Amino acid sequence: MVANPPIERPGSPDFLVNKLNRQQRQADEQGRQSKYPFSVAHGGVPDFTVLPNADNSGAVVSLYDGAGTLVVATDAATKYGLARPFTQVPMYPSQPGLVYSGAGSAIPLYSGQLVQLNSCFYLSWNFTVSSGGVTGLTGSTYAKLVDTVTGWTWTTPTVALSTGVSSTGNLLNGPFSVQVPKSSLGHFMTIDLYGWVSANTGNSNAVAITPLAVLGADYALSQAYFAGTTSP
Repeated sequence: MVANPPIERPGSPDFLVNKLNRQQRQADEQGRQSKYPFSVAHGGVPDFTVLPNADNSGAVVSLYDGAGTLVVATDAATKYGLARPFTQVPMYPSQPGLVYSGAGSAIPLYSGQLVQLNSCFYLSWNFTVSSGGVTGLTGSTYAKLVDTVTGWTWTTPTVALSTGVSSTGNLLNGPFSVQVPKSSLGHFMTIDLYGWVSANTGNSNAVAITPLAVLGADYALSQAYFAGTTSP
């Protein structure tokens, strides 16, 4: 035998509670309402949250691993783009096999491509100048980021480094960073690192570049380097 469910008497507490619950469910389904703020955790360790940003003008979506370490999150500072993960950009020689270049005008020595998903872009690289043994030289370098869809372009300051006869010099460039326009999110971007002998060309004088950190990043990391820093 199957027991009959208890009869709900109109006006009873159970009847009214169930009726209110049904109406709430119907309202949620009809309006497709979601619960906000929203948080899922286990044992006090966060797993997934959708929380208001600082001025309550939007939401910050965050995903954590099992230990509570932030893995994926939107950028609360800019209110668009990713804060995590950073987007590592593979960099390759623009001219395969070329290590040193004696070019007397700006040419790309390293190039990379990415789809911009983070709110900011951050990079640093090592610049080397080497005298061929007859004269010293001055080498110059800069980086250029281009949104191939909109044409938006960002260029770092040009940095120069000189060295004496038969000597080699090295310069750590950056970090340099920029906040990318919201309209560039999801667009295909190119990044090129330029270098050239800007004084005393010839005589085997040459320059070289080694990329160090080239990545899409969040505002928290990038904002300190918007003006760029150099280290002689």
